[in-house]
Amino acid sequence: MGKKRYGAQTVISNLRDKNGRFSLDALKLLALVTMFIDHTGAGIMEAFFLQSFPYDSQAFRICLTVDELMRCVGRLAFPIYCYLLVQGFLHTRSVPRYALRLFGFALLSELPFDLLLFGGITPDYQNVFWTLLIGLLTLTGLRRAGKWESKAWSVGGSIVILAAGMTAALLMRTDYDYKGVGLIAALYLLRGDRKRQCLLSPLFFLASFFLDVLLGLHTAAGIVSSLSVEVFCIFAFLFLYAGNGKRYMKKGKYFFYFFYPGHMLLLLGIRYLLLFLW
Repeated sequence: MGKKRYGAQTVISNLRDKNGRFSLDALKLLALVTMFIDHTGAGIMEAFFLQSFPYDSQAFRICLTVDELMRCVGRLAFPIYCYLLVQGFLHTRSVPRYALRLFGFALLSELPFDLLLFGGITPDYQNVFWTLLIGLLTLTGLRRAGKWESKAWSVGGSIVILAAGMTAALLMRTDYDYKGVGLIAALYLLRGDRKRQCLLSPLFFLASFFLDVLLGLHTAAGIVSSLSVEVFCIFAFLFLYAGNGKRYMKKGKYFFYFFYPGHMLLLLGIRYLLLFLW
């Protein structure tokens, strides 16, 4: 193989292989783009434009429609990030360093996350890096439990570990809470069969929203309303199914980490500018 270049042309060529299947690099870019669109909807359309026009105005209705479309597109991002976490866990040289990296960016991202989505610091909701960190720790436990000689102890231990991870995410109020950790675990446990992984994981993920009703977190009507948007996550699994599981670009790893707090700071700046100029 020749020496790799990292110009725009090379980046584009690394997105799909000769069979047309998407690389991990393509999935990362798709996750970034859809997340940016989603947060633009939440941080600009909802936090500024929908607050600036009368509810009965044509401008409000247009902004609301655009926002709904942006939030639907944004549902693709989270499942892809969960899948990439599983791939990272399976191939990392050091899980502790991986966990420390997620922890560092979780801390770094919390303030921009709170300011963009809630307008101030709040303990009621934590950014997605915390979900990914808990998911990574859960996968570590599941892998160890899977190596136990006793089948009963292995299955029982896995259930306890998964329940602990999901409970931790719920108590910490992380983005997608226990549902996110459950999706990460499903993607990991079904990794040996791509078709089952991409079919059963989204079904489990969407069904888990109804646990909110049993836990008293939301009403059934509220869950149905949420699922009318969350169901668009299914499209993410179509891209995952069409992926080849390979990464060609070895450089720029930290770009994808810094993009998360960076794009929120950018959107915050745009919103403050709009407030100043409006």
